[in-house]
Amino acid sequence: MDYQEIALRFESDLFPEILEAELAEIGFDSFTSNRDTLKAYIPASEFDPDLLEAILTAYREIIISKEIQQIDHQNWNELWESNYDPVTVDDKIFIGAPFHQVPDGFENNIILEPNMSFGTGHHPTTHMMLRTLSTMDIMGKSLFDFGAGSGILCIYADQRGANGFGVEIDEHAAQAANENLNLNKCESFHIVAGGIEEAAERKVDIIVANINRNVIEESANKLRAIIEDGGTLLCAGFLNSDTPALTSFLEANRFEKSGELSDGEWTLLKFIAS
Repeated sequence: MDYQEIALRFESDLFPEILEAELAEIGFDSFTSNRDTLKAYIPASEFDPDLLEAILTAYREIIISKEIQQIDHQNWNELWESNYDPVTVDDKIFIGAPFHQVPDGFENNIILEPNMSFGTGHHPTTHMMLRTLSTMDIMGKSLFDFGAGSGILCIYADQRGANGFGVEIDEHAAQAANENLNLNKCESFHIVAGGIEEAAERKVDIIVANINRNVIEESANKLRAIIEDGGTLLCAGFLNSDTPALTSFLEANRFEKSGELSDGEWTLLKFIAS
C-alpha cells in the first residue's frame, strides 16, 4: 500500500499536539513529530486534500511550511525506523518503538507502536506530564487520564504502581492505546472509547488532562466531581498565554493551584482539589 506523507513545520515550538487527533479523524493513521515539525501519513487511496485543508485552516498562522509526497510501499518500514526517534525524560524514562533497542539504566521503559503517536513524549506537553508524575508518589493511587491518546500516561502510571483508566474520544485511537497497554503488559489500566461521561460514577486520586484549554474548562465541574478532595489535577495542552485565564477558571471550580511548569510556549498546571 502506498502512503501520502504530509510534512508540516511550525513557528518556534508551537506544534499543536491535538492536531494529530484531528488528522486521525480523517484517515491519517501514523505520525512522527518533534518540537516544531509533524509528519502525518495516510493511505494514498484515502487521501482527500480538501478535508486536509479544512483542518489546517485553523492553524494557518503558525504553519511555516507544508510538503506533500507519496511514499512507495516498499520504503515504508525503512521510513518509519529512520524518522521515529526514541525519547528520554530526565534520564529516568525511555520511550521507544518495538524496533528500538531498549538501553540499560532507565527506571521505566515504555514501548509504543508508532501508528498512533499522539502523546509519545516528543511534544513538550506529554514530556512535562511524565516529568511531573515522576516526582509524585503515585503508588496505590487511582488515576484518570482524560484524553489518553497513545496511552503513554496510563502505561507510566501502571509501571509506578497506580491503577485506573483513561478515556479517548476517537475510537481508533482508543483501540491503539489499549494495544499499547497490552504491549507494555499493563494490568491495572484500560482505555475506554468515549468522553468524560464514561467516568461519571468514579472517584480518583489523580486526574491527568493533556488536552486543550476549552475542553478542560467545559469539563471543570465534572472533573471536580470525579476527583477526591485533596486529589491532584495535572493540566497541559495549552499555551503560556492561556495560563492566567485557565487558572482563574479552575480556582472558581474548587481547585487550588499548587504548581506550574513551562517548556517553550507550553505550560503544565498542577492543582489540588479543595
